[in-house]
Amino acid sequence: MTRSISNRIACLALALAAMSAPVALAQDFSPYFKTTGRGAYDLYNDTVLCSAVLERALEAEPESEQLPLLEKGIDYTVNFALFLLETGDVVDMSGAILAPDNLPIDRRNARADWQAVLISLEDEGETPDAEIARCLRLYGHDWE
Repeated sequence: MTRSISNRIACLALALAAMSAPVALAQDFSPYFKTTGRGAYDLYNDTVLCSAVLERALEAEPESEQLPLLEKGIDYTVNFALFLLETGDVVDMSGAILAPDNLPIDRRNARADWQAVLISLEDEGETPDAEIARCLRLYGHDWE
């Protein structure tokens, strides 16, 4: 099985899990973004945010013991976000259906948003550990 096929299978498994347990996922969205009530859109935004969280954690500690989990989580978040976009079910607040071309821009925006959160956490003397742990719990393991 090629990596692309196994990633698609993993994304499908994650999507099925997401659809079968919407209440559990809704309770596990990041506290750092407001949900809109648009299920696929919220799931997509939270996934892209997790990608930014994990990328920043990797940059902050490139020699971390969690390196394999962070790398796997980044890979899964990107693939899952792409999968969600390819379904054509991600509709933004203006009613536009988001396409795969939106992912690079949304990832860049999520990184900027996460950087702002990091600054506010630092000002409050807090760490991003809880959000990193949440994202790793969702994406930092094998879905196969």
